[in-house]
Amino acid sequence: MNKMLLALAASSILASAPALAGSYSGTCTSAPKAQWMTEAAAQAKIAEVGFAVKKIKTTRAGNCFEAYVTDKSGTKFELFLDPTTANVVHAQ
Repeated sequence: MNKMLLALAASSILASAPALAGSYSGTCTSAPKAQWMTEAAAQAKIAEVGFAVKKIKTTRAGNCFEAYVTDKSGTKFELFLDPTTANVVHAQ
Protein backbone atom coordinates (compact mmCIF):
# COMPACT_ATOMS: atom_id res chain seq x y z
CA MET A 1 0.00 0.00 0.00
CA ASN A 2 2.88 2.39 0.76
CA LYS A 3 4.25 1.80 -2.75
CA MET A 4 0.85 2.63 -4.19
CA LEU A 5 0.59 5.87 -2.18
CA LEU A 6 4.12 6.88 -3.19
CA ALA A 7 3.34 6.15 -6.84
CA LEU A 8 0.11 8.16 -6.70
CA ALA A 9 1.81 11.09 -4.99
CA ALA A 10 4.68 11.04 -7.46
CA SER A 11 2.41 10.83 -10.49
CA SER A 12 0.17 13.67 -9.32
CA ILE A 13 3.14 15.93 -8.61
CA LEU A 14 4.85 14.99 -11.87
CA ALA A 15 1.71 15.75 -13.83
CA SER A 16 1.98 19.35 -12.65
CA ALA A 17 5.78 19.57 -13.05
CA PRO A 18 5.76 21.54 -16.34
CA ALA A 19 3.90 24.35 -14.59
CA LEU A 20 6.55 24.61 -11.89
CA ALA A 21 9.56 26.83 -12.36
CA GLY A 22 12.70 27.62 -10.42
CA SER A 23 14.25 25.68 -7.59
CA TYR A 24 12.46 24.51 -4.48
CA SER A 25 13.09 26.65 -1.43
CA GLY A 26 10.61 24.97 0.90
CA THR A 27 11.22 22.56 3.74
CA CYS A 28 10.98 18.81 3.21
CA THR A 29 11.44 17.86 6.86
CA SER A 30 12.36 19.28 10.21
CA ALA A 31 13.30 15.85 11.57
CA PRO A 32 16.85 15.38 12.86
CA LYS A 33 19.26 13.63 10.50
CA ALA A 34 19.34 10.62 12.83
CA GLN A 35 15.79 9.88 11.62
CA TRP A 36 16.63 10.17 7.91
CA MET A 37 16.93 7.16 5.64
CA THR A 38 20.12 6.82 3.64
CA GLU A 39 20.35 8.28 0.14
CA ALA A 40 20.66 4.70 -1.15
CA ALA A 41 17.40 3.70 0.59
CA ALA A 42 15.60 6.74 -0.83
CA GLN A 43 16.96 5.93 -4.29
CA ALA A 44 15.65 2.36 -3.99
CA LYS A 45 12.15 3.60 -3.04
CA ILE A 46 12.04 5.94 -6.03
CA ALA A 47 13.23 3.15 -8.33
CA GLU A 48 10.43 0.88 -7.00
CA VAL A 49 7.82 3.17 -8.54
CA GLY A 50 9.49 3.19 -11.94
CA PHE A 51 12.01 6.03 -12.03
CA ALA A 52 15.62 5.64 -13.12
CA VAL A 53 17.67 7.67 -10.65
CA LYS A 54 20.66 9.45 -12.19
CA LYS A 55 21.82 11.22 -9.02
CA ILE A 56 20.60 11.84 -5.48
CA LYS A 57 22.03 14.27 -2.94
CA THR A 58 21.15 16.39 0.07
CA THR A 59 20.10 19.93 -0.87
CA ARG A 60 22.17 22.94 0.13
CA ALA A 61 19.51 23.93 2.64
CA GLY A 62 20.01 20.50 4.18
CA ASN A 63 16.40 19.45 4.66
CA CYS A 64 15.60 17.57 1.43
CA PHE A 65 17.01 14.89 -0.81
CA GLU A 66 17.25 16.14 -4.39
CA ALA A 67 16.97 13.40 -7.01
CA TYR A 68 17.52 13.67 -10.74
CA VAL A 69 15.35 11.01 -12.34
CA THR A 70 13.97 9.81 -15.65
CA ASP A 71 10.54 8.23 -16.05
CA LYS A 72 9.72 5.25 -18.29
CA SER A 73 9.13 7.50 -21.30
CA GLY A 74 12.53 9.20 -20.88
CA THR A 75 11.24 12.47 -19.43
CA LYS A 76 13.67 14.01 -16.94
CA PHE A 77 12.57 15.40 -13.58
CA GLU A 78 14.16 16.90 -10.52
CA LEU A 79 12.45 15.58 -7.38
CA PHE A 80 12.71 16.99 -3.89
CA LEU A 81 12.09 14.26 -1.33
CA ASP A 82 11.32 14.11 2.37
CA PRO A 83 14.45 12.30 3.60
CA THR A 84 12.53 10.47 6.33
CA THR A 85 10.05 8.82 3.93
CA ALA A 86 11.28 9.44 0.36
CA ASN A 87 7.88 10.95 -0.43
CA VAL A 88 7.96 13.53 -3.21
CA VAL A 89 7.49 17.04 -1.79
CA HIS A 90 8.14 18.98 -5.00
CA ALA A 91 8.97 18.16 -8.62
CA GLN A 92 10.20 20.19 -11.56
